[in-house]
Amino acid sequence: MIEIKMSQGAKPGHGGILPKHKVTQEIADTRGILMGEDCISPSRHSAFSTPIELMQFIAQLRELSGGKPVGFKFCLGHPWEFMGIAKAMLQTGILPDFIVVDGKEGGTGAAPVEFTDHIGVPLREGLLFVHNTLVGLNLRDKIKLGASGKIVSAFDIASVLAIGADWANAARGFMFAIVIDPVLVQLMKLVPLRNQSIYA
Repeated sequence: MIEIKMSQGAKPGHGGILPKHKVTQEIADTRGILMGEDCISPSRHSAFSTPIELMQFIAQLRELSGGKPVGFKFCLGHPWEFMGIAKAMLQTGILPDFIVVDGKEGGTGAAPVEFTDHIGVPLREGLLFVHNTLVGLNLRDKIKLGASGKIVSAFDIASVLAIGADWANAARGFMFAIVIDPVLVQLMKLVPLRNQSIYA
C-alpha cells in the first residue's frame, strides 16, 4: 500500500521541519541529507502540480510497485480542490485505490496555532463531502475511503463508518496512552484526590 500524503489535518499543505537533533542516520540516508542538518519536508510534491498529474503519478506508482494499492491522504480545504481531483479521475480514467480524509482537528504539536484553528475542514464534514462527491460521480464503489483525525473512541469509529468511511485510522488514543501516561502517573503521585492520596 502506497499513500501519498498531500496534507494532514493540522498542517494542510504546510510541509514541515524535523529538527536536526531528531534526524537519525536512517532518516538522513532515506531523505538524502547529512546528519546534523534539519530535514525539510516541502509543502508540495515535486512529482505533480495539477490534479491530472496526480492521477498520472498514482498510475506510475501502481505500475512501479507491481500493482500495490495506491491512494492519497488529505485534509479538505476548499471543496473545489477535491472537485478538481474528481474531475481529473473522470478525464484520465485513473482512480486511486483509496483516499484517506483527515480532519483539521487531527494533528501534530508542530503545527502553527493559526493553522489548527483556522485552516482545513473538520473530519466528518470533509468525509461527507468526499463521499457524496464520489457517489454523485458514480465512483464511490471503486474507491475505498479511510477517515483519520482525532479518532479515539469506538463511537468515533462508528460515526465515521456511518457517514461513509470504509475504515478509520485511530492513533491519538494510543499516542496518549504511550506519551502521556508516565506524566499522569507522576501527577497522580503529587496531587491528592479529595484530600486523600490516590495510593492511600
